[in-house]
Amino acid sequence: MSDDAPMPDVTLPGVTIAYDVFGPSTGEPVVFVCGLSQPAVAWQLTLVPALTEAGYRAVTFDNRGVAPSSSPAAPYTIDEMVEDTIGLLDHLGLGAVRVAGYSMGGWIAETMAWRHPERVRAGVFIGSCNVGTSWEKALTTVERDLARLDPELPAWFNAVETLRYLPNHDLQQDSIVDEWMALIGGLEPWPNPGRLGQYEAALAWSLDVDRIRRWPEITAPCLVLSFEHDVDSPPARAREAAAAIPGARFVEVAGASHLGVFTHADKVATEILGFFAPTTEGHRTDGPCSAP
Repeated sequence: MSDDAPMPDVTLPGVTIAYDVFGPSTGEPVVFVCGLSQPAVAWQLTLVPALTEAGYRAVTFDNRGVAPSSSPAAPYTIDEMVEDTIGLLDHLGLGAVRVAGYSMGGWIAETMAWRHPERVRAGVFIGSCNVGTSWEKALTTVERDLARLDPELPAWFNAVETLRYLPNHDLQQDSIVDEWMALIGGLEPWPNPGRLGQYEAALAWSLDVDRIRRWPEITAPCLVLSFEHDVDSPPARAREAAAAIPGARFVEVAGASHLGVFTHADKVATEILGFFAPTTEGHRTDGPCSAP
């Protein structure tokens, strides 16, 4: 598609999902699932080029609540967003796919692998697969409550919320902060009902203690990809989750924070491509990996 062309979309029950497809039409499909508030265009800056260059067909889309997809009334659930993803696959005529989800998108991918095993050829859970932490629960509760109040947000609110996920040593560097602010400081604050809808889904997921019992029932080959300085999905918690998923592979990217999918995109892409290769699917590794 040209940069000026509108994204195609599909109308599903209660929602319209905007999507893009990149790479060769004959390539094996890989579906990328966005994290909370993440616009799908962000994948084009990180993993899509590496995957399409390797011959894969990349599918990206905006979750319900993030434009240009529609924003139904809140609350949303992870299960609803799983069905949105399945509906998009049906629209595109795709059966079993490789799926990679980041943060909240990892929760969607994880639930897909458990609820729809016939549709997931392999799953990559990036900065997401773990028992909910006290920090994550407290933060998401505050975010949900703020969305309920629906105040007028300052212009830099979204940018600062994103930057807090950089490692502390990066936040101490003016050049790094200035570069990020130049990139995302001009974005409009994320409006309701999408904001509230996604935060309600995230909080319900974090508080759900039953979902971890599903991990041993996941049958697809899985990669649990963790970041050394991730406060939302700490490596120790992610390692425990990987150990509970039969045959799962665990990788820790050194030096990266929760934003590692962007700051360490080359390393993330290398790990995903290595995992998707037929000779490595289902192979477990338990040691941390150093970022290049």
